[in-house]
Amino acid sequence: MGKILIFLLMLASMVVAKPIIAVSIPMQKEFIEKIAKEEYEVIALVKPGINPHDFEPKFSDVKSVNKAQAYFPIGIEFEELWLKRFTNQNKSMKIYPSNAGIEVINFGDKEHFGKHDDEEDAHHNEEASHNHDEEYSHHSHESGDPHIWLSPLNAKIIAENIYKGLKAMNPKGDYQSNYQALIRDIDNLDKEIKETLATLPKNQKFVVFHPMLGYFARDYGLEEVSIEVEGKTPKIKDMMEVVEVVKQEDLKIIFAQPEFSIKAAEFIAKESGAKLGYFSPLQTPWDKNLLDFAKNLKKLYK
Repeated sequence: MGKILIFLLMLASMVVAKPIIAVSIPMQKEFIEKIAKEEYEVIALVKPGINPHDFEPKFSDVKSVNKAQAYFPIGIEFEELWLKRFTNQNKSMKIYPSNAGIEVINFGDKEHFGKHDDEEDAHHNEEASHNHDEEYSHHSHESGDPHIWLSPLNAKIIAENIYKGLKAMNPKGDYQSNYQALIRDIDNLDKEIKETLATLPKNQKFVVFHPMLGYFARDYGLEEVSIEVEGKTPKIKDMMEVVEVVKQEDLKIIFAQPEFSIKAAEFIAKESGAKLGYFSPLQTPWDKNLLDFAKNLKKLYK
């Protein structure tokens, strides 16, 4: 009797088990679930509160990906190494890039307050290499800003890529109406953000510690200014220069990213009199996250 019960429980678990799709960030999980509803179990590896640039999957993450039918990458750093490992271990897993067709932009000088001269750069790099910046993780956006999903224009391309991937996985799947509803939602968000920011001056600057909102700024005629330069926390001299610029240009808020150390952002906010705000590129609901950011800007720069 006991063996029969165990067999029935195992059979029931096999019946209810859903095929697995693995993705990199929560926004992709949200989009897949909006298009495919409950057809798949969707696993996002990088969760809010985790540094997406230095992320390394846990053993439990790898086990989940090993069971996945498909992986939807989005072009963030850890995928360069780990996607090969995943596909080597799970050779039947299909890859459907969410970022296909999206130009990755290096926003360059618009992202920071200024550049060091060569001598100061060399000294700074040597010091950074020695200290390895205990409070902050080093990385660079030299190849372009990877936060492509923080833009409604890009999000429509991501949604289309996800829709095409789902159709390739299940050609009989009825995803069209859900996909179109998602596109309408993105269009409505874009319209609402434009209306929210309509009273802001053209090229209104906003300050972030870590460059992450360049595509958002591009979409809405704003200018992102980042404190961090080339993945390195600024020295005291650099931070005091930032303090002066924040005061001179009356930049009222500095957005820190909760996935990273906020000590330097706290210091600059305190010394300049600016508010300290927070923005996580991994937060969901995705649309609410972007709209809340726009509303915060409107409150401060009416």
